[in-house]
Amino acid sequence: MQGSKKRFEGANELNLESYQTRLEIAPSEVSLIRIREPQPNDQITLKFTLKNESDKGSTLYFPTAQRCEAIIRDSDGKVIYTWSEDYDFAPDAGYSYLNAGEHLNYQITIPYQALRGKIPVGESTITASLVNYPQLRAEMPLRIQP
Repeated sequence: MQGSKKRFEGANELNLESYQTRLEIAPSEVSLIRIREPQPNDQITLKFTLKNESDKGSTLYFPTAQRCEAIIRDSDGKVIYTWSEDYDFAPDAGYSYLNAGEHLNYQITIPYQALRGKIPVGESTITASLVNYPQLRAEMPLRIQP
């Protein structure tokens, strides 16, 4: 029994270097005036993609129903917004299997209203990462206009 457990764990060891990440955001430039007085559908949309570049599949483990995270930092690197703080996630653990060469897409929306009073004019950075695998992340600049 112990030998098969070790074999199973070894089969699912992740080579994090075999994964590629990509982040797309729209819009990449936002007006502070619009953030202060947002319309109901004003939001930043993030598409976070994870691709398995290895020649074998792997299983990703997640401790809750949350799969990815988004964080906005100001030009000094200070965290000014964390997406998951606006949501409750079921405490149920889960798995995703990713075959060789396949990719997973995650979409996150950040309502402008959630940024009101938090984000300054200037350059900020949005980082998206996979929960439980913070090394698997991608960043994009976000410009806040006056």
